[in-house]
Amino acid sequence: MAKSKFQIRLLKIAEEDFTEIISYIAADNPNAASKLADKIEKNLELLSENPKLGRIPRDEEIRNLGYRYIIIQNYIIFYTIDERTIVIHRILHSARNYKSIL
Repeated sequence: MAKSKFQIRLLKIAEEDFTEIISYIAADNPNAASKLADKIEKNLELLSENPKLGRIPRDEEIRNLGYRYIIIQNYIIFYTIDERTIVIHRILHSARNYKSIL
């Protein structure tokens, strides 16, 4: 029996992160933007099948908030697991001070 997938829900701010990232890259390189968008979507699909795929943060404060994360190229997707839903909180460039943003 196939295990049921988790639902993926992007918070509004995560949707805005995603749109900004793709738009920013598309301004210089539409092909790269399209590839990154596909890669992020594929990884979210993988996450829906295996929610514990993401790593547990080393940072204690972030870990205590229940976050897990996956890295896609230069971007970090922070999420939490809420029963059968994976809640995507932020999609941030790895160079940003994400601790102050989360």
